[in-house]
Amino acid sequence: MLSTLATFTTLLVMSHGQSWVPSGDLPVDFTVTFSAPEMVYSVCNQDFTQSARTISVDTTDVAVTPGETANDPTAMTITGAAAGDMHTILMVDPDVPSAAVGTKEKPLVHMIITNIANADPTTGTALVPYRGPMPSPCSGDHVYHYLLLKQAAALNLTFGDLPDYTPDCTNHDLAGRCLFEVANFTSSNQLTPVGYVTMVAATDGYVRYEYVNTRGTSEAEACRGLDGYDPCPTSPPSGHGVNVMMSVSTVMAAVSCLLFMNFALF
Repeated sequence: MLSTLATFTTLLVMSHGQSWVPSGDLPVDFTVTFSAPEMVYSVCNQDFTQSARTISVDTTDVAVTPGETANDPTAMTITGAAAGDMHTILMVDPDVPSAAVGTKEKPLVHMIITNIANADPTTGTALVPYRGPMPSPCSGDHVYHYLLLKQAAALNLTFGDLPDYTPDCTNHDLAGRCLFEVANFTSSNQLTPVGYVTMVAATDGYVRYEYVNTRGTSEAEACRGLDGYDPCPTSPPSGHGVNVMMSVSTVMAAVSCLLFMNFALF
């Protein structure tokens, strides 16, 4: 029983691991800065006010809102890189609620900049221009990962090459972005993680406004979870804690099933 449970626990940890997430201390400091304007978004029969502020994403789990980070970063700063090094910046979201768009191991791409010289991101080539967070209503917190990757040499990549790293993506509108094989991308192009930061965002008034006014989503759907509208499902499709609990239940069910099979065989 204990060995069986240990085996399934190991599988649980592996299923929620992300092989592409760097570990340990990295040698280069990396900061992504946003200057959020003051805004008011009128949707869902209320006004959502966004205060003006400057956000520095310079560590992990920096709390932001999609409205604050909707526009391109005002600055991306690389400090501590060796002279002559070239870099790539990769931004991904592994918490999208649709497995056809992204998973923990194969996330959705939000930005790729290659061939950054002299620690100056403005010198790089934007293969995928920045796309801000847009977590769908009721999908929980999304963690947006920024990986600063050291290049072994200049990369001869274009946007047309990116589908090579998204072979499982069947959404033509997201070609080169959905189900992105980060590990394949980094190993194939000899990229080494040297800097890493993340920001965390959930649905806000900006997202609900955009869903209704630019994506054609019904107000009833875009406003779910708010007073006066339908509640979110009790088991949302995303969200770290919920995913883990669902997986624990799945593991325990599998353990019970295996034990039953053992007893039946003997």
